[in-house]
Amino acid sequence: MVTIVLNKYKLLDKIHIGQQKLEDLLFNLKSEVKPIDENNIEIEINADRLDLLSSDGIARAIKGLLEKELGEAKYNVTDTEYTLIVDNVRTRPYALAAVVYNAKIDLEELIQFQEKLHGTIGRKRKKVAIGIHDLRKVDSKTIEYKEVPLSYKFVPLYGNKELTISEILEKTEQGKLYGNISIANEVSPAIVQDDGEVLSIPPIINSNKTRLNENTKDFFIDVTGTSFEAVAQTLDIIVSNLAEAGGTIGRVKVLKSTNSSQLSSPLLLHRIQNVREEYVKKILGIKTSKEEICKHVMRMRMNCDIENGAIRVTVPQYRVDILNEIDVVEDIAISIGYNNLEPSKYISTNYGSYDYMTLLERKIRELGIGAGFVEISNFVLIKDEKLFSNKYVKILNPITEEYNAVRDSLIPGLLDFLSKNQHAKFPIRVFETGDVVVYDSSTDTGFRNDKRAAYAIMNNKVSYEDIQAPIHYILKSLGLEVNYKEENNNIFIEGRSASIFYENEKMGVIGEVNPDVLIRFGIEYPAVIAELYISEIGKILINQR
Repeated sequence: MVTIVLNKYKLLDKIHIGQQKLEDLLFNLKSEVKPIDENNIEIEINADRLDLLSSDGIARAIKGLLEKELGEAKYNVTDTEYTLIVDNVRTRPYALAAVVYNAKIDLEELIQFQEKLHGTIGRKRKKVAIGIHDLRKVDSKTIEYKEVPLSYKFVPLYGNKELTISEILEKTEQGKLYGNISIANEVSPAIVQDDGEVLSIPPIINSNKTRLNENTKDFFIDVTGTSFEAVAQTLDIIVSNLAEAGGTIGRVKVLKSTNSSQLSSPLLLHRIQNVREEYVKKILGIKTSKEEICKHVMRMRMNCDIENGAIRVTVPQYRVDILNEIDVVEDIAISIGYNNLEPSKYISTNYGSYDYMTLLERKIRELGIGAGFVEISNFVLIKDEKLFSNKYVKILNPITEEYNAVRDSLIPGLLDFLSKNQHAKFPIRVFETGDVVVYDSSTDTGFRNDKRAAYAIMNNKVSYEDIQAPIHYILKSLGLEVNYKEENNNIFIEGRSASIFYENEKMGVIGEVNPDVLIRFGIEYPAVIAELYISEIGKILINQR
């Protein structure tokens, strides 16, 4: 969920209803209202409804539910003389731009809208970054998106003197927060005028030159990112909500400098979604007609037509949450009102079944017990000092420093357990299965969940062979013929460790624990450890089925 703060009187004035009616309608739209003070309310918006992250988007949706306006909102669109030239920007290759004239905005709300889009579809500016400028302060009709050296100078937003990009990275809050996203090879992406003056360095900061104020009515908007679809959707949402505030959308010609491709933005993308009458009836359990279905779709601010007996829904540019037929059915339910839908008795004749990965984890646990290990369970949170990598998820506001990070391996937890049980009867043979969070640059967040199993043996005398034998038994019992390739890391003794492979897929590590690591954890006896990647094992076994 995403929370926004709005002036309730300004919002109510746009739709001409009372506060209780507003709360009821927003509840139908999967949003909840909480008063902050006499003038302001906090609204919790479902994260998929990006069009509702400003008062104008909310007003557009509510006017539909009130049947004051039905179907797609129509806005004035005109061509402009502005051109955006997109060069080869390696870290953020996609850029689009638009102009909006004569929009009546609340500056604080517009800035909030921009930041909420950054935090949702923008993935904290990693996927999409937005620059909103006062059009009157843009001096050229040709704007270029290109790479510039870090020695390039301009006055950053709210600054009073020129700084190099390097200085902005070091001295400004935005530079420290977002500078590592797009800077590479000593260059930065930049939006510049044809005279070379910087308007912004996405995703970090705008220039103070085009700073907005309460009197700004004409806007130049640039959106850059790593996904063309996300860039296009973000720009469409912004210009639509500004147009809802009375603005006229201006198209900008976008030229790709590396080839002859050309387009006009914003794209204002529409698409057709076919909806089956029987499907709606089945999902919602109601008796209805094609005409009634279309009426509800129109109330949700989308166009609907019946052609040759088929229901065709035209999804406008601001409804990026509509991905398939079921999303339209959900909108129909919202229009009807969930309280007006009577649940029918449902008798299930089927039984649930376990997920394959759950069954695999259970089997691995049983094999671990069969191999003579005792199962233990540690917390997913851990003290960061116990981790071996420097790429892990750290808790910003931990309740205690003992649990200030998310584990990226089960090995530190096992070592911590061994250190606290050195008085127990030897040998100590323990194992654990569970989730870890590992670094993965290919994901939107930079991390992903991974399921693993780890095994440890501690004794007065123990060697690599003592751990390899049971691990080989476990993997062979799963139907996997694996091989071991010597690989060294900072956890194990050099020459006494290996990575476990099935064909070319790495599925674990194994070895004798380095004495330096034992000393670090306060362990006085030798230990051997293996860690298996259950997620990878599962993928291999599924492919073999």
